[in-house]
Amino acid sequence: MTRKIMLVEDDNTTSAIIKKYVSKLGYSEIDAVSTGEEAIKRIAGNPPEIIIMDITLDGQMDGIDSAKYINSTYDIPVIYITSSSEVETFERIKGTNPFGYILKPVDRHELKASIDMALLRHRMEKKLKDNEDRFSTILNSIGDAVIVVDSSGNINYMNPIAEFMTEQSFTNMTGKKIDSLLHIENEMLQNLKENKSDPLRQGRGYNFLVTGTGKKIPVEYSISPRKNKKGKPMGSVMVIRDISERFRSEERLDQSFRQLRKAMGGIIQAMAQTVETRDPYTAGHQRRVSDLARTIAEEMKLPSDKIEGIRMASVIHDLGKISIPAEILSKPGRISDIEYSLIKCHPQTGYDILKTIDFPWPVADIVHQHHERIDGSGYPLGLMGENILIESKVIAVADVVEAMASHRPYRAALGIDLALNEITVHRGVFYDNDVVDACERVFRVNGYSMS
Repeated sequence: MTRKIMLVEDDNTTSAIIKKYVSKLGYSEIDAVSTGEEAIKRIAGNPPEIIIMDITLDGQMDGIDSAKYINSTYDIPVIYITSSSEVETFERIKGTNPFGYILKPVDRHELKASIDMALLRHRMEKKLKDNEDRFSTILNSIGDAVIVVDSSGNINYMNPIAEFMTEQSFTNMTGKKIDSLLHIENEMLQNLKENKSDPLRQGRGYNFLVTGTGKKIPVEYSISPRKNKKGKPMGSVMVIRDISERFRSEERLDQSFRQLRKAMGGIIQAMAQTVETRDPYTAGHQRRVSDLARTIAEEMKLPSDKIEGIRMASVIHDLGKISIPAEILSKPGRISDIEYSLIKCHPQTGYDILKTIDFPWPVADIVHQHHERIDGSGYPLGLMGENILIESKVIAVADVVEAMASHRPYRAALGIDLALNEITVHRGVFYDNDVVDACERVFRVNGYSMS
């Protein structure tokens, strides 16, 4: 299969170097042009798999304007290459949905990592869109039962599907209690009976609906509250869907879920390793943060799904650093203000990469918020207190402790005692009180050790 890449670069030397690099990556067709106008013209006839775009170009359009036009017409990932690290340039780039950002001179390994990550993200986004289109078509073709009740649980409306499913007519059921129509066999029925003042509480569940003839139908239902203009409850709308086929295939679906979850874990590990190959000084950082964050979450007795979400998100919490030049990440001396501004963008970049992936946990939001602080001094959103996810609060503490306790290019390891002192001093200011307390117990009481 022919793999094509387009290179938009007006410097012949840089163009020759990049062409040499990408040819070794298996791209048998390399279309190199020097202007954005020529790139747009050639794409129309033979679109490439990916575009590497210089920002400063000959012609009327620079690389950013060219990418904007391409994005409006085609579905092709664009990686920028530039010798500019100005904040203004980076702000313009962010509006074009970039798939990578590489500073010149281009490093072969960094180029490969950027192309691999861009293609991975592009494939994931395409799969997600295909899934959304498929599910939208399915949902639009299914008829669901709809029942409306008032605040006392009296039936106000039933659609024909509801009449068919319950084997009762709306004429006969108008004004009657919802309990006299619906007989649902599982623990949810008991909850409804014990809460008669609010018989249709907001929520979701899987149940067996018992029809008038005694036939049992596995159903899924959702309940949404109805409120008046003043926000006072007026009742609920209940939507019931027959899930007989889903119920019969439950075992097959469970098996598929386990396989997908295993594949997802592999993808996350690949993402983590891609980041670490660009920054050898912090190799293992994400793994150690993940283990410590999971241990803290367990000490806090958080729900198992939150613990798993913390573990998964922390493994790739620094994914956004894929867009930061490697020489900045491993710089031994003090970084400049511009370099620091680039580094501070990594939570946003990580969020942008992950936000379209349908994880079972809010991984993108967790990654987005892992540098937020309780007092609002964090970044990139400046969130405060309860507006920060508990998962992000846990990762924030684990991240700081691991970073201080480990070696960095610009300093030697500071040790666990200083790291614990840091989070204790800023307890309730930068870091969540409960998380800090749990972290201290993990080390001082439980004898936890990072390896």
